[in-house]
Amino acid sequence: MTDYRSWRAPFRAMCPEPGPLDLFLVILINGKRVAIQQADEYERWRVAAERLAAQEGVNVKVLPMSGSELMNFLGIETEPDQPIADLDPAFRAQAVTNFMDVLRGGSSERDRADALDMLGHLGVLQ
Repeated sequence: MTDYRSWRAPFRAMCPEPGPLDLFLVILINGKRVAIQQADEYERWRVAAERLAAQEGVNVKVLPMSGSELMNFLGIETEPDQPIADLDPAFRAQAVTNFMDVLRGGSSERDRADALDMLGHLGVLQ
């Protein structure tokens, strides 16, 4: 009987590419979490994982995750969403400033669209 593992190296790196909603990379070595990094550093971590697996004889996984997936992975339960009308005034003012900076800066089209959407929810744009 052929073992399904017979065609794979015993130590390897598994690094699926992040999707459009993935913000984080969870790095596991031999099944143990060793780091959580930003998804925009994927290429650097993929290369490091492949090198580490080959040199040290370990299994390395670089797992892309969205924010909600990471929260579930870490066992963090969030509180129910609060109405925007109940925001702390200082927090609301800072949020408006941040979203306006995204619109003015060299952000991606998707980021600008999200900022416009949030400014609409905050009642700044109508």
